[in-house]
Amino acid sequence: MTNRFTEPLLAATAIAGVLILAASVAHAAGFAIREQSTSAQGSAFAGVSAGGDDISSIFYNPATMTLYDGINMSGQLAWIVPDIEFGNAYATTATGTPITGSNSGNIGPQALVPSFYGSWQVSPDWFLGLAVTAPFGLVTSADAGWIGRYHALGSRLRTYNVEPMVAWKATPWLSVGGGVQVQYTDARLTSALDLGTIGTAQGVPLGSPGDPAQDGFAAIEGDDWSYGYSLGILLMPRPDTRIGIGYRSSMDVDLEGDADFVLSTYGELLSLLSGALVPTGGRASVTLPEMVTLGVKHDLSPAWTIGAEVAWTRWSRFDELVVQFDNPNQPDELTRENWEDSYFLALGATYRATDKLRLRTGVAFDEGVVPSSDFRTPRIPDSDRYWFSVGAGYDLTENMTLDTAYTHIYSPKSNVRLDAADPGNDTRGNLSGTFDSSADIVNASLTVKF
Repeated sequence: MTNRFTEPLLAATAIAGVLILAASVAHAAGFAIREQSTSAQGSAFAGVSAGGDDISSIFYNPATMTLYDGINMSGQLAWIVPDIEFGNAYATTATGTPITGSNSGNIGPQALVPSFYGSWQVSPDWFLGLAVTAPFGLVTSADAGWIGRYHALGSRLRTYNVEPMVAWKATPWLSVGGGVQVQYTDARLTSALDLGTIGTAQGVPLGSPGDPAQDGFAAIEGDDWSYGYSLGILLMPRPDTRIGIGYRSSMDVDLEGDADFVLSTYGELLSLLSGALVPTGGRASVTLPEMVTLGVKHDLSPAWTIGAEVAWTRWSRFDELVVQFDNPNQPDELTRENWEDSYFLALGATYRATDKLRLRTGVAFDEGVVPSSDFRTPRIPDSDRYWFSVGAGYDLTENMTLDTAYTHIYSPKSNVRLDAADPGNDTRGNLSGTFDSSADIVNASLTVKF
């Protein structure tokens, strides 16, 4: 009996240690990562908060753990292939000098997003669980000579979240659950510096605004540990219907790290005269938003199940990004965001084709968080997203299931109108253009029951 419990848990710990090392990229509103469940992705996450076909639903609602008896382990891996391109580009310095450069090309590199889940029924009514996930992430990267280089070159945000959970089946129709999140976050931001504009504004001779030969390069990076929690309720008012409500808390992230600069000859003169543009420590604070989800699952027949999901995320917490430096001669780096709260709406269905095979499909609308083109930046060119998903699950054995899913995400074209007169943009200049975005996501998982 001891080996029956300890061996799966040791395996779970080893798998989690491997999965947590992988990279991530956002493909939900803002810089959230929704691709936490293959089985749920097949139906566009419709009804996932009311439980799915495997324990990955505990990411959205820990109370759904009571749906899965015994010991369960599930490893998930999503392959995200984005296409995010900036066209119709035009840029000038604050004084109106044209900025030369190319369009961005595809700034969204491919990425693998892993997750791992484990659960253990310790008694008829009590369950323990573990989730290892990447709830937030972002990677964008543009060529060094592109026209918007003063606003952004590269952006990277990665999170590694470990969440132990507990759930209690209070009655046959009511379950509750909760978890404690421990999360590590690291970030890196890079951009070109228009040293010609900076020097001219400071009265340093020989400055040439927008001149690539005088450009510098800045890299800012930092990391932090943060903590949060999750809560969930699962209701079963009748045998063919489940209703789930999940909550993931906000988390305060205080990034601390370093800033480095690469300077042209003209930049070295600016640094000598001003005391700025030298390596220094820095910090930035961000509050990652809370999320509330509501899911419903209903069995129309033994073969058909339909689902619906509503999720609300409080992205309005992300009002601005300010990087402060230890060097008193280095001005703060400000980016206005002014994001808005967003909703995710999904409808989907599952068809049990045979005793072993389940087929899924779903559609969803994921509301963008950027209020207007005046706040859309090349770092996070967010906009509305439309999801079209299909998936399948097949029982390889009585205790082992393979799930696969494919999603195509389409975003309408979104405009950028950044003004040099706005706070933080005086040295970045004016930038206008249009982002054209889409993504394809392939997900696979293997779930084992003991």
